[in-house]
Amino acid sequence: MGKKVLYFITSEDITGVELAMEHTDDDDVTILLLQNAVYFANKSNSAISQALNQKKKVAACKEHIDIRGLNKFISDKIRLVASDEVIDIIFENDSIINM
Repeated sequence: MGKKVLYFITSEDITGVELAMEHTDDDDVTILLLQNAVYFANKSNSAISQALNQKKKVAACKEHIDIRGLNKFISDKIRLVASDEVIDIIFENDSIINM
């Protein structure tokens, strides 16, 4: 059994998403999009679509999406989380990679 890995992504650099996709299916990978990284949560983003197809979990901070007016552009496959849920997600994982 693999480990639980959280990719904590805050910038508009897609590298974190690409690195998350390199994990094998043995690892339980979550990609958490915060701040300007929530722009990756749009329905047309091919990297996020690919990550979802690989069974990676993708979550995005709802408040950061609301502030940017992106609600109608977000894929329904992405879990929207409140700011206070971010702490829970952090402690659910064995390791965190901050991008």
